[in-house]
Amino acid sequence: MKALTVQIGIFGRVNTGKSSLMNFMTNQNTSIVSEIAGTTTDVVHKQMELNPLGPITIFDTAGIDDTSILGNARIEKTQRVFDFSDVIILMCAVEKFGVFEENIVKKADKTKTPCIIVVGKTDLNRPDEVFLEQLKKRSRHVMLFSVVNDNRDAFLNTLKKILIEVLPDNYTENYLSLRNIVKKGDTVVLVMPIDLGAPRGKIIMPQAQTVRHILDLNAMSYVVQDTEYETALQNLKTFPALVITDSQAIKCVAEKTPVDVKLTTFSTVYAADKSDIVEMAKGAAVLNNLQDGDKILISEACTHHASTDDIGRVKLPKWLRDYSKRDLEIKYVSGQDYPKDVANYKIIIHCGGCTLSRKGMLARLSKVVESGVAITNYGIAISVFHGVIEKVLEVFPEALSAYKQALKS
Repeated sequence: MKALTVQIGIFGRVNTGKSSLMNFMTNQNTSIVSEIAGTTTDVVHKQMELNPLGPITIFDTAGIDDTSILGNARIEKTQRVFDFSDVIILMCAVEKFGVFEENIVKKADKTKTPCIIVVGKTDLNRPDEVFLEQLKKRSRHVMLFSVVNDNRDAFLNTLKKILIEVLPDNYTENYLSLRNIVKKGDTVVLVMPIDLGAPRGKIIMPQAQTVRHILDLNAMSYVVQDTEYETALQNLKTFPALVITDSQAIKCVAEKTPVDVKLTTFSTVYAADKSDIVEMAKGAAVLNNLQDGDKILISEACTHHASTDDIGRVKLPKWLRDYSKRDLEIKYVSGQDYPKDVANYKIIIHCGGCTLSRKGMLARLSKVVESGVAITNYGIAISVFHGVIEKVLEVFPEALSAYKQALKS
């Protein structure tokens, strides 16, 4: 899935060769190529293997100088890609490096995103050394690209060397919060109810990824439904090092969990792995002080057809109103439809973000915090509603402390 790959965004003005570069890299006609400016009308993405980096996802974006009728909408989508890109490829034409390109470089510097400048269509016009030296002042990494150049391997090998240099040492790993909780040989009980929201024949992404994390830590997972949880505890010779449950089962699981056993939820782990759990915990305190008329935004990173017991559209609103006893104005967004202006909301309750990269989730969080709005996620909010938030945050001491402090203030 895209969230676990290195994500590379290709940016530049219209008709600089962005789509040609993507097709060249993937060796497929992934993007439509034309001499007509503005051919790329929406973000196009494609995954490929780039060993030894492993899977990468390349995003071909609309031109940053698109002046067509739909230009603003296209540029807005292009800017969203910037938020979650691990690496920026900035395409430019020979002798054309102006305000648009400078803005991309400045934004990359501000967000500490590695930026590789690629000069396109060099078969038509070869750049001189003066121009190349100017580019090297903006980025240490400058490449030349020609679509008629059949030496694809040489281009990709050079790109790989640059990517290995600019990406952090742990670029292929998620931020693994369980590393500080689970040791080699530990047993972790995973409580995974199968309800109407569970995909047929599959387990949901956060659960699947958590199983993999436990394996990576050389620990053992014991997977059960909530109806078999008590039996699972009885079958173990010693208490598990940790119990992780689906948030929707947290109340009954907490009631059956011995006091000395650590307990949290998949979504709470994701708050640590995908974003800033301290900020999420601090934001959750706002749920204890909601007022009539407060606007609440429930945000999902993915898009799916809501079921009759959908957590975001059905269960969360009910829990919110039951817990607060207030007349609230609740709105929903999903997928890429994330509002630019969130200042009018009292709090945003975001999903775990399993389909987003950590960088993409942090970009959303930072924009909310800058607006002075509280933010938390599904699992932490549900733990507040069911009165077990302090137990759930116990394994994340800094987050627990932030929650308690926010309650006082």
